[in-house]
Amino acid sequence: MGKTYGKIENGKFNIYDATSNKLLKTLDSGDWENLADSFDSSSINNIDGYLSYADWYRPYGTSQDGKTWHKTTASDWRPLLMYVYPSKDVEAKYIKYFVSNGYTSADYGLTKDNVANLSQDTDSATLNKYARNLRFVIEKSIAINKSTSPLANDINKFMTTIPELSAKSELPTGDSNKDQLVFVNNNSSNQAKGNTSYADSNYRLMDRTLNNQTNNDSSDHSPELLIGTDIDNSNPVVQAENFNWEYFLLNYGKLMQYNANGNFDGFRVDAADNIDADVLDQLGQLMNDLYHTKGNQVNANSHLVYNEGYNSGDARMLNGKNNPELCMDGGYFFTLENVLGRNADKRDSINNLVTNSIVNRANNVTENTATPNWSFVTNHDQRKNLINQIISDNHYEHTQEAWDKFYADQAKTDKQYAQHNLPAQYALLLSNKDTVPQVYYGDLYNETDQYMKTKSMYYDAITTLMKARRTFVNGGQTMTKLNNNLIASVRYGKGVSDASDKGTDSLSRTTGMAVIVGNNPTMSEQVVQINMGVAHANEQYRSLINSTDNGLTYDGMGSAFLTTDSKGILRVTVKGYSNPYVNGYLSVWVPVISGTQNAQTNAQEVHNVLGKTFASNAALDAHMIYEDFSLFQPKPTTINNHAYNVIKENASLFNQLGITDFWMAPAYMPFNASQYKAGYAMVDHYNLGTTDNPTKYGSGEELANAIAALHQEGLKVQEDLVMNQMLGLSSQEAVTVTRADSYGKQFYVDGQTFANQIYFGYTRGGGQGQQDYGGKYLGELKQEYPDLFTTKAASTGVAPDPNTRITEWSAKYENGTSLQNVGVGLAIKMPNGYYAYLNNGSNKTFNTTLPDAIASTDYYANEAVKAAAQKATSETTKAKEQKAVNEAAKAAAQKAADEAAKVPAGTTTNINNVPNVKANANGTYTLPNNVVVNANGMAISIDGTDVVPNEFYVNDQGQIINLKGDVLQPVVALGQSETKASQKQSGLAQFTNPDTNKKNALPNTGEAKDNNLMAILGMLMVALAGIFGVADLKKAKHSAK
Repeated sequence: MGKTYGKIENGKFNIYDATSNKLLKTLDSGDWENLADSFDSSSINNIDGYLSYADWYRPYGTSQDGKTWHKTTASDWRPLLMYVYPSKDVEAKYIKYFVSNGYTSADYGLTKDNVANLSQDTDSATLNKYARNLRFVIEKSIAINKSTSPLANDINKFMTTIPELSAKSELPTGDSNKDQLVFVNNNSSNQAKGNTSYADSNYRLMDRTLNNQTNNDSSDHSPELLIGTDIDNSNPVVQAENFNWEYFLLNYGKLMQYNANGNFDGFRVDAADNIDADVLDQLGQLMNDLYHTKGNQVNANSHLVYNEGYNSGDARMLNGKNNPELCMDGGYFFTLENVLGRNADKRDSINNLVTNSIVNRANNVTENTATPNWSFVTNHDQRKNLINQIISDNHYEHTQEAWDKFYADQAKTDKQYAQHNLPAQYALLLSNKDTVPQVYYGDLYNETDQYMKTKSMYYDAITTLMKARRTFVNGGQTMTKLNNNLIASVRYGKGVSDASDKGTDSLSRTTGMAVIVGNNPTMSEQVVQINMGVAHANEQYRSLINSTDNGLTYDGMGSAFLTTDSKGILRVTVKGYSNPYVNGYLSVWVPVISGTQNAQTNAQEVHNVLGKTFASNAALDAHMIYEDFSLFQPKPTTINNHAYNVIKENASLFNQLGITDFWMAPAYMPFNASQYKAGYAMVDHYNLGTTDNPTKYGSGEELANAIAALHQEGLKVQEDLVMNQMLGLSSQEAVTVTRADSYGKQFYVDGQTFANQIYFGYTRGGGQGQQDYGGKYLGELKQEYPDLFTTKAASTGVAPDPNTRITEWSAKYENGTSLQNVGVGLAIKMPNGYYAYLNNGSNKTFNTTLPDAIASTDYYANEAVKAAAQKATSETTKAKEQKAVNEAAKAAAQKAADEAAKVPAGTTTNINNVPNVKANANGTYTLPNNVVVNANGMAISIDGTDVVPNEFYVNDQGQIINLKGDVLQPVVALGQSETKASQKQSGLAQFTNPDTNKKNALPNTGEAKDNNLMAILGMLMVALAGIFGVADLKKAKHSAK
């Protein structure tokens, strides 16, 4: 507090003496109305007590001119950036930006020219004056628009131009592997550091993935942070919530009372390489508690759980855990792409198809030995990457343009983007031993058309192979390199382990398959020998698929027939082909059979493996996963086009195609701004769509009915379990952050970084479903399966916590976030470096500390006193200046009188004798500047405003002229006669003595003295004009008169 202080009392601003508490002055209105209407959250936006430059507040009053002020209502809020600035530099840029965007007023000096030179070097008083005037202009704009929406848009656009207030302050690189923030514990009592202890965590164990679960191997672990808000799966409360969520999904139709048979059977685990491996252990434990899957092949095969993960070390780690989930053979995807999918001149060795996989298939004849796994040709992520590459290469503004190019490219023989040899890749995938193959929706159907409406160009080839898998594929497998460009993969048939085995099953002879694949389109024609095994000696085979010049033949369409010899050798003629379907060679051969058969092995036929959940054997091989969605599938045009309804109607088709496991799209409600409107960008774990607000796949009830229909056809259904991240959480939280990479390590961008900064991240939310169902079933789970909450996690040594429900997500349950582009410099700081803070409600860490402009009554009291003092000083200065003018005029008059007294009475002269008057080159007379001859012939001065028609003056060339601009001729010589009429006609003023009537005689009268006095006074006034200016000269002249 200074010498005064202020209070708002009864709608007025009272200023008091700080010592005596005496009321000094009362202001009815004024700048003090910039103060917040109240100093709490009802008038000041804040985030956990901290103020953001992006936020708004309710001022006490507003004004459009600084004179008339209007009390605000509860809806009259204004941006804090109209009143408070991080620096003089930002204040100057704010003024210039708004003036350049139409907020102008010449009356207030708010023009582009006037503000052009404002900068951080401009004094604060000048900047504040412009900012004050700009507020008046903004208020006029609000009144005209009857809305603050245009202002909000302009403020937001302005902030994007200020690095410390925009995404630039977060140091983005454009690479998600590098653009991350980690949340940091902050329980400081220092207001300069802030305090976000409500967001602190004892966990946040980064990178405790499958290969580094106990933090003892950081050489080959996957990164923790991917995209969105990263969930802390090392936190025991989160781990318990995962149990709750998984239980909800596994009982979805029943719990929601949609359809008692509409429950998920298992999961595809998204980003399993990037989450704390504890939750994978716990998921396996839950599935075993619910379904007794460990050591029971029947139960395990009814409840598949398969992880997404590209890390080559996953197989080893899952083997060590007795395979609670299937490992993804990501390496095989790249092998297929590099050997067959690329352009011919960039392909890898054909032999890589034999060896570059989790399973070496050169002679694969064992059971229960290989790592249980699943594999694929492509999926939603890989197709997304391809489309994004097309967009990047061609600078397309719209995704559909990229898709048009993709479809056109796919149909070409010489492809630029689409994969070559897709049927050949699927032929290998769907005939391989010791893997569960996955078929992608987008390889069967047009991805950008209504769901399942349009078949792809590969539909016939792939579905032929899918159906044949159930009919023929079983037994041991041998893959043989036939030449540098050709391999053969042979499945020997059910009950047949290798080429020398005659078989033990009734279907041994009628099952089995040969797939011949080449990757050289110019390969010469030749005959190759394929050993189908002695079990198939002298057996007739037909081509299920065969290459032609124009493409492929399919089952029943131009099939060729061949017969093995007595040793089971099949001789096939091959050569290279080049067309949109084949770029190399493909043929698939199966035994000729009559009727139908099922070659698959069911789980009851295999041996259980003690302690193991999943085992790689013929029963597991019998599965085929169908990924039922594309990220790019459009919003349905009708209810009938909802994916769930289409799936329900086609459940029998999926069974006929040999699909056993249906990988459903992540069914969760995505946040509104998500690019693909898919559940990977979820905001609510428990909202799977409603009738009034369905997802792009349909409503939750439609989902349950689709699941029930698939169950009716014998299929199992897995939900995509997205435990790694959430996107689009709706509420901000003040959390302390450090710039990091995807491993959570502090990261520098061009030598810059930041650490331990208050950041307003979108970390709170979860939706109504989270509020209703979060933690709801923990009590039941604890009672029925207590081991879930007593088994200590490997990474923390702490068991999941069933006693805390998560009904809203917040930073204390999160590791960090990818850059959210909100700006890391938004938290308002005071001049002393303290964070501005509003102590209100639950925010009690620091005392209320707010910027003076919106909160300090003392500031406005002192400003008012200062303004009054400045006004008094100004008025005193003006009085002194006026007194000086008056005294100067008085002195000048006295001097003129003294000079006039020196002229002797009766002295005669003519114009040639007037001091400083000389004839110029034109023969005319010139007078000193600002000196003229009046009608009485006397030299006097003028100030440019009091000229009358009978007065003459000198122009810029020094000529004596009248008001009409006539150049006057010299007066007649002394003694020359001239009539008064001619004198009058010429417009010349003569020196005349009224008494003697003699021309050019200086009058010897009092009037003459007065005229002389006026002439001298006039010249003096000219001099004074140079000192005081014209306005003061007028005053001096009138004062002298």
